[in-house]
Amino acid sequence: MNPEAVAGVFTAARSEFTAWSARLWRPLGEILTAVARPRPGERVLDACCGAGASAIPAGRAVGPEGSVDAVDIAEGLLDEGRREAAALGLHSLRFTAADVLAWPHDGYDVVQSSFGVFFFPDMDAGSRHLAGLLRPGGRFAVSAWRADGMARIVPIGRAAALPDNPGLADAPERPNHSLRIDTADKLGDWLSGIGLHDVEVREVHYVQPLHPDDAWTFYLGSAMRGFVTGLSPDALARVRDRFAEGLREAGLGTLDASALIGVGRTALPAR
Repeated sequence: MNPEAVAGVFTAARSEFTAWSARLWRPLGEILTAVARPRPGERVLDACCGAGASAIPAGRAVGPEGSVDAVDIAEGLLDEGRREAAALGLHSLRFTAADVLAWPHDGYDVVQSSFGVFFFPDMDAGSRHLAGLLRPGGRFAVSAWRADGMARIVPIGRAAALPDNPGLADAPERPNHSLRIDTADKLGDWLSGIGLHDVEVREVHYVQPLHPDDAWTFYLGSAMRGFVTGLSPDALARVRDRFAEGLREAGLGTLDASALIGVGRTALPAR
């Protein structure tokens, strides 16, 4: 999907995405921020921030003397983040609707992105751009899905939609960048390859029960929603039934949202 399509999908998914915040996005966002370790007074850029799963804990960490720029193209999700930040009194946290790959500011102490970099048209170039917004010695932290976890669900979701959306078969498949960073070794090598130093990768094992009703909400609150955009209510009901059956056939009664958190530093000036 192009950036405009991604923005449309996630804006439409606002209520379902938010419904999953407490049990999925927020815990993983808290962990990403714990690894990135923003400190009081630091400047943070949260790229592809969504509803603020990692931006809000970053805002708490930097305190009133620091600042967090939370940037995303999905305006609907940003509204959710703004509402929560206001309720928490996080005045140093600013949500902005923009393409982070054209973000004009720099000098950040931390740039972090929670499950966002693999949506870039060119993951390497986009991530180098983000790393270039850091001050010397700044930290770049990303989270990615671990192999054989979340990736098992997406093909089932696509197959469920295909009979009612046959155009999916003819649509050119976008490169699945997430497969390039779905093990600790791959993610570490990739972070080093974009020019970062002192790279560390942590594995997060995160599995939870998945009721069929919750599975459908997850479908509509994720990028899979793009498979069913524009379908009628009757067609959506058929997709839902096929998706539930596909999960049963695959033996997926749990959601494996296990993740990898990688962090590296930009180089310090030569002495």
